[in-house]
Amino acid sequence: MAAVTLVEKPESPELKEFYNRIEGASQGMGVLNVFKTMAHSPDLMQAWWGMMVVLLSRLKLDPRLRELAILRLFQIRHCDYGYAHHVRIGKQNGVTDEQLAAMDSYSSSDAFSDLDKQVLEYTDAVTNLEDRSKELAAGLREHLSEQEVVELTFCIANWNLMVHLLLPLEIELEEPVKELLPDGWEA
Repeated sequence: MAAVTLVEKPESPELKEFYNRIEGASQGMGVLNVFKTMAHSPDLMQAWWGMMVVLLSRLKLDPRLRELAILRLFQIRHCDYGYAHHVRIGKQNGVTDEQLAAMDSYSSSDAFSDLDKQVLEYTDAVTNLEDRSKELAAGLREHLSEQEVVELTFCIANWNLMVHLLLPLEIELEEPVKELLPDGWEA
């Protein structure tokens, strides 16, 4: 059960306008529960939304690599809400069903390129705050620009921040998205 109530009906004109904007961008999903929760702090929610727009649409980093990293960190943290939503987004950006099925064993899977594996290993290290993340970042420079490494790291940090919102507040996954969780998923 969620730790705070969802703001189903926004009362201020600003929040109503924001909900309309979110609905327009959600590809038929309506206002997601994460935003209905964040609506308790409208200024914070709107600032966060602005950052998310940049992260999802205006980076130099390949969106497929971004989504591999996001999916992996949600998998590591057992966060069903984020994982299910990013299965949908990941598939829109080229992540395959084979890659989703092999995410747990990415290092030995043929479903991933060498760069994919480096990104996933880096995601593991950054998510777990391991010292080896520094060396892995340097290794990524063989394939990615400095800007792309910064953007990847920021994406990993941002969606880890989201985990720290989703899990403690027990934000519930919307029913239509639950089917995107893999068989046997346990949060």
